Amino acid sequence: MADNYLENKMEALQKGPKIVKRPSVSVEGLLKRLGDRPGDMESSVMPAQIEAIARDAGLLEEAKVFRLEPDGDSIRILGPSSPRKYLVEAGEVVMAMRMKAAELHLSSSVELRPESNIPGDLLIATVKFRHP
Repeated sequence: MADNYLENKMEALQKGPKIVKRPSVSVEGLLKRLGDRPGDMESSVMPAQIEAIARDAGLLEEAKVFRLEPDGDSIRILGPSSPRKYLVEAGEVVMAMRMKAAELHLSSSVELRPESNIPGDLLIATVKFRHP
């Protein structure tokens, strides 16, 4: 009996400690965070958070048509001269931004604008971020 005990202990030591995998945030959890109302603007969003959101949204194939410009606590989405053709793609980019913001524990809101004063590019939307 003592030999079996030592044998089992050695096998357990060789296998190493138990690894507990924690689940990442589910899509359901992210969508619940998207529904949260934005909070006060007392604490500003860090530039690194804005850059991470823009970088991750820029990975989408649909984002290649648009230009993402970080601007303080928001990101402007500038598109081609015929934005109606790309509204679905713009929606996918906005949703990617909002989901990344929820992952970073930020609230977001979207302001759609079909016109811009910048020649050659139309401002499609502005996504604003805040701490909840």
